[in-house]
Amino acid sequence: MILFKWIGTILCLIGIGLTSVNIYPANIFLSLIGSFIWTMAGIYQRDMPLILVEAAAVAMYFFGVVLYIANELTKWF
Repeated sequence: MILFKWIGTILCLIGIGLTSVNIYPANIFLSLIGSFIWTMAGIYQRDMPLILVEAAAVAMYFFGVVLYIANELTKWF
């Protein structure tokens, strides 16, 4: 579990770093994966505040991914 949480932390921090230098969409994808890992850690530990904040982050990042894909698809048509 410790390694799992460290991987999630590293991915979230890389996503934050990429956001700070405006590297898009890699920031969203890495943050999505990192937050998903932390959501799973919260579920495993039965930590409701952690589950809530990370699940909300996953939902927002997922929405950003959907918007990115939709925007890219409209360029083809």
